Amino acid sequence: MISIFEKSSLLRSNSLSAVILPAFICMVFFLVLVSTSPVAHAYDRSELKIAKTIANIRENPNLKAPVVWVLSPAESFLVGREKNGWYAVYPASAEQTADPVGYISKKVVLPAANDSRPVDWGDVRYVGKDLKYHLERTVKSSTGGIIKSGDKIKVGFLKGGWYAIFKADAPVTSEAEALGFVEKDSVDINVADARIRYAVRKINVIKKPVSTSKAVGILNPGHRAQVGKEKGGMYALYRIDTLVKENTPVWGYAWGPFLAAYPKNLEEKKMAGIDARKAELAAEKKRSEQAEKVRANELAAMEEAMEEVLKTPVPTRTMYSQAVLNIRSEPNAKSLIVDKLEVGQSVVVGRQEGKWYPVFKAVKGADVKRVGYVYGAYLQADAPAEKKQQAAPEKRVPGGPDEVPIKITSTKMTFSENRNRIIFAGNVKVVRLDVTLTSDTLTVHLRPEGDSLTDTQDKIKKIIAGGHVKVSMNKRKGSCDKLTYVVGDSIIFMEGNARLKDGPNLVQGSVIKFYLKDNRSEVVGGSKPVEAIFYTPKNVSP
Repeated sequence: MISIFEKSSLLRSNSLSAVILPAFICMVFFLVLVSTSPVAHAYDRSELKIAKTIANIRENPNLKAPVVWVLSPAESFLVGREKNGWYAVYPASAEQTADPVGYISKKVVLPAANDSRPVDWGDVRYVGKDLKYHLERTVKSSTGGIIKSGDKIKVGFLKGGWYAIFKADAPVTSEAEALGFVEKDSVDINVADARIRYAVRKINVIKKPVSTSKAVGILNPGHRAQVGKEKGGMYALYRIDTLVKENTPVWGYAWGPFLAAYPKNLEEKKMAGIDARKAELAAEKKRSEQAEKVRANELAAMEEAMEEVLKTPVPTRTMYSQAVLNIRSEPNAKSLIVDKLEVGQSVVVGRQEGKWYPVFKAVKGADVKRVGYVYGAYLQADAPAEKKQQAAPEKRVPGGPDEVPIKITSTKMTFSENRNRIIFAGNVKVVRLDVTLTSDTLTVHLRPEGDSLTDTQDKIKKIIAGGHVKVSMNKRKGSCDKLTYVVGDSIIFMEGNARLKDGPNLVQGSVIKFYLKDNRSEVVGGSKPVEAIFYTPKNVSP
């Protein structure tokens, strides 16, 4: 039998067990609850980081885990405690008990400054067709609404193949702001041959497909560009309004992960305007080519008509000089004298041009060629009677300073009446009998006498040539920096690197004097000795 005391002790023992057991069960449940609660994701808010370069956020702390986000450089984000070389990544606005967005390798992060720009956890997307979004990440959940075709939205916080979606006109800081959820494949379209791509976030357009290249432009979120070839994860970009051809210069390059393919139906609408402009430009080019062809035909017809005019025989007649008369290069008393007429000498002239007659001479292979102009007041239709009775004048012997005309041609001629000189410039060429001279410039110094040939025996005092001077006299050829021809003395002075070559023989010195009348030359060495090279036959003994 059990005593009251024993019963009382038993009762006390049973009562204590009844109290302790439920308390123990509650404690175990609390510990399990604590161990499985979101507090396990707690992080230190002071751990602000930025990515060194473009960096992947993965679903799990493993390099083989799926990528749930791609970070741009220099944008700050929060991380938890480092574990096995990985950080858990959180939105800046997340509560300390929030789940991480994903995980990032410790190797690609740096400490962030307090004023670093926070990450926008939303990327722009364009919807190519009407799309329903749900209130939870499952098709079985309620429908939250419909996104219309062509609408622009932001997506972020990829989990289990579902995006949280947000309005497109504000930065995304927390999943709590989401309108709903859509499946990743419904907005992440992949069109390999897309002609248009758009920026999912603000990105730099760089000059070369190298990460260190300088920026040449910016694409803001949603802004479109035409894409070319992909190289090293970067696309070649052209502006959206540029007509892209094979040789069109590239605007710049941008990272592929930050460019999304434009839905085909939207791209076709956008490109329709560009294609229409392309067709317009092609039509304009065709019209231009046709107009150019018509113009070319018109010019050909004009040239043909001009050729017929030029081939038409020039109406000429013979007239006679009443005095010693200049033949000038242009119908102007100040133009160059190219020849002269004696009293009573006949000349073939064309139709009178003002007070001047063009002078023509017969040329082999052509009827006549204009050689200059004479003043009409000194011409008459009939030869003077006294000239008809006299014998023909004796032919003059060439060689005198003014007995033979000097013909000068150049690109430009300037006449200074006050200084009595004529300056020729550009491709200058001088011909006098068998002497030919070429140079960059030529200055003809004249004597201050009248225009009548009766007193122009010494009209030209001297001729000075400069710049790449070359002279040819019969078989002699020479070159120098400066050449002076004194007409009265018939002497040529060659100065500065003067060289004179007679067949294989060569002389050179500081100054070479050539006496035209005596057909001899004199060489002065100056600061350098005179140098002469003569060739003799091999069979002649020294």
